[in-house]
Amino acid sequence: MNSTQLQYKIATETWEFEQIHALNYRTFTEEIPQFEVNEGRSRIDRFNEENTYIIGLDGQTVVAMIAIRSNRPFSLDLKIDNLDNLLPPHKAKCEIRLLAVEKAYRNSFVFFRLAEALINYCLDHGFDMAVISGIMRQQKLYRHMGFVPFGSLTGNGEAQYQPMYVTEELFQRKARAFQRILSKQKPISFLPGPVPMADEVKQAMGQTACSHRAPVFRDQLHQLREKLKKLTHAKHVQIMLGSGTLGNDAAAAQLSFLNQHGLILVNGEFGLRLTDHAQRAGLSFTSLEIPWGQAFDYQHILAEAKKHNVGWIWAVHAETSTGVLQDLDKLKQIARHTDSKLILDCCSSLGNVPIDLSGVYLATAGSGKGLASYAGLAFVFYHHEIKISNSIPRYLDLGLYHSCENTPFTHSSNQLAALAAAIDQWEKKKLMEKVSLLTDKLVSLCNQKGLPYLADDRCRAAGILTIPLPKECRSETIGRILAEKGFLISCNSSYLIENNWVQLAVMGHHEEKNLVRVTEELASLIRKKETITQ
Repeated sequence: MNSTQLQYKIATETWEFEQIHALNYRTFTEEIPQFEVNEGRSRIDRFNEENTYIIGLDGQTVVAMIAIRSNRPFSLDLKIDNLDNLLPPHKAKCEIRLLAVEKAYRNSFVFFRLAEALINYCLDHGFDMAVISGIMRQQKLYRHMGFVPFGSLTGNGEAQYQPMYVTEELFQRKARAFQRILSKQKPISFLPGPVPMADEVKQAMGQTACSHRAPVFRDQLHQLREKLKKLTHAKHVQIMLGSGTLGNDAAAAQLSFLNQHGLILVNGEFGLRLTDHAQRAGLSFTSLEIPWGQAFDYQHILAEAKKHNVGWIWAVHAETSTGVLQDLDKLKQIARHTDSKLILDCCSSLGNVPIDLSGVYLATAGSGKGLASYAGLAFVFYHHEIKISNSIPRYLDLGLYHSCENTPFTHSSNQLAALAAAIDQWEKKKLMEKVSLLTDKLVSLCNQKGLPYLADDRCRAAGILTIPLPKECRSETIGRILAEKGFLISCNSSYLIENNWVQLAVMGHHEEKNLVRVTEELASLIRKKETITQ
């Protein structure tokens, strides 16, 4: 049970209403002796047909609920004379009833989230006030949520109630204080890095460090190389201490020895960055750029490769910025047909989609995305022998790594231990298959909630979805509000801000129920776009 990870929604399904009636009975018959016992242990409210129920779901179980009704007379009208005269000025009000939460979930977080969903519903439907009969033993909680008592007590015995009201202003005043509490809660990350990691990975990272010259380090490095080669069908792999950017710089340094003109494919931010790597390495190349988010026409690539008589082709396999996956088999065919060498950036594809690097001249990746470890290790895959060269910086010289059985430079045993644990968990939990299923689920939820995504389904990569926002919304504002609600999404990169995109990533260890929650929150914010343009 984790009360911070419930889904809050309006009840629509038959099974939800059945559980609502059961929770109604347990709360207002068995716990609070307000109604008579019955054998079915279910109680359908007398205003059931007029009620709108906001519920809190833990998976497929209703653990919290509250009912909203706007038709007069209210139940309070039957208990208090001249109800309207006792309330401050307002335009339209509704009545809240049947606040019930299972005992195991009774804490300020759940009550606040219910109240938050209630206020949002009220604002969406033009209500600026809500009234409630608050049970006496929960008066402190109601006040914390912004409710104000008025009038005399109703009921008797254990079922005594205090009439109360709440307005948007009162609730928001309390909400700001509560958000300070929420900021201390562990957020749920949908970032493409760092990604959610298994506990075993975190524990391995915290182990006592050992020397990179120690036999135990050499053995673990060898084992990791073997696992990575098996995973990708590469003959060789070097594990460098740095990010994927370091790997691409090392690849660019190797391309400088070919003395051939190349072709770089650009359909997103990271393809564009490859051109920067190439320029800094002094490479001769032509870039083929198409609108970001679109898939390449492979006949067009073939024609451009022939036209410029290229000796190498460099591409991003899974374009992180747009969620587009290139067709690896077609790229290999083009490379064979033009007798050119294929180089791939696989930073967002390794571990998320099957990769066969046979026939690929050079490929790069990192530890912090699909394999679900900490960022900080760069991988360079290849099949040929690489010689030492004194014409490039030492740290970028793959020949030094290739000639060394261990590592030519200081390395991190903690990073290797974490990566080893990550790959073990990746295999044990079949993470690639899970990421694929979660991506499909995420796409389905976006379609249900009217959230557009950039990549066409025919070329969509597993693990990440890029969502264009309407012009009335701003990506960094959406991201900030979601962070306040406990969800971290990708929104602050310069290319995301410039294009007004946000991203949801399901790389690493995720739970399906959190996808429902974050897409619902995102869709709700976009529907209220007039309030989040600043």
